[in-house]
Amino acid sequence: MSKLVPLLAVGLAMLACSSLSSNPAAMDPTGTPTTPADTAAERSATSVPPLATATATPRPPVISAENLDDLSVSLTLTDVDLVRSVAFSPDGSVIAAAMGDEAGIIRFYEASTGLLLQAVDGHDGIVWDLAFSPDGRYLASAGRDGLAQVWDWRTEEIIHSIVLPGEVVSVAFAPDSLSLAVGGVEAWPDAAIWTYAVDRWQPLLTLREYWNIPAIVYSPDGSQIAGGGTSRNVRVWDSNSGSEQLVLYRLGQVTSLAISPDGSTLATGLCERSEDLECTVGGIRMWSLDNGKLIRSFSDFTEWVEAVSFTADGAAVLGASRSGRVRAYATSDGRPLLVTGVPTAIAPGSILTMAISGDGRTLASGGDGRIDLWNVAD
Repeated sequence: MSKLVPLLAVGLAMLACSSLSSNPAAMDPTGTPTTPADTAAERSATSVPPLATATATPRPPVISAENLDDLSVSLTLTDVDLVRSVAFSPDGSVIAAAMGDEAGIIRFYEASTGLLLQAVDGHDGIVWDLAFSPDGRYLASAGRDGLAQVWDWRTEEIIHSIVLPGEVVSVAFAPDSLSLAVGGVEAWPDAAIWTYAVDRWQPLLTLREYWNIPAIVYSPDGSQIAGGGTSRNVRVWDSNSGSEQLVLYRLGQVTSLAISPDGSTLATGLCERSEDLECTVGGIRMWSLDNGKLIRSFSDFTEWVEAVSFTADGAAVLGASRSGRVRAYATSDGRPLLVTGVPTAIAPGSILTMAISGDGRTLASGGDGRIDLWNVAD
């Protein structure tokens, strides 16, 4: 299930934070540090050999609007738990995956081969979201335990823990890697995005929203930050001053966000219609970041659209649904470019998360007991 489902239950309002004594370098929302309690050795006890084992392989073509017909699953990993978030390292060589319920685990895989490189455990419960810093130094993770952990992912060390009032469900680094945005519950019915200065880890902005923040995204130039979703709204702020620029009002709950490479368009993935608490129509909406107007919409999905992404050239937008269906559309005129799905012979076909590597050559999707790597045939 996606991270929105528990947010709609009665218990959405607030989840108690884990004890600060169990989290190294913990901080409250004002940035006050507390004393580390565990060690890197303890966190690394169950890890596998280090990242240095990764090997170089020939790169596939860049995914584009012209070759989407040739996009298909090239490798499926099934020795995994429920996967809620996947993220690529900036160079595209490593995939981080958040999985599990009772004990959230983050695993790292070689993107070209699917080789497991290492695994870390830094949250008490579900890990909802992951984000690499663009400079490659850090990985941030968001947890139901009210923590945003910042990792030196190469050494498996937690560099900082940010403690928030309720569950944390989304994280995103600014394009210049100088700030980190963390989204989650504040005090029912309030939610917020908190931004922090990287390295100093001091708070910068508090951006107010409602219910919860399942998705955050920075514009490519870092000047804007968009977030929201559970309230059926998405807000866009100036990332420097915190001033609100746009409010995008929706008819359904938004699960995911993506901004086009040129910074002009925001795509939202959502559930447009539900019956008996089950989503029956999922969709993608495209919005102008200049004036907030709806550009076009696609309502071809029969389930939640859990993830949206743009191709590297910005000519196509992709949506992935909980039913395992992937669809793509031309951003210029809305033409359908791709309708496909994950192979279901070896595992259920759900998709709960999706990401495209920074070089645009590989798409990763994760779901119920699987991670799929997608490439265009050379």
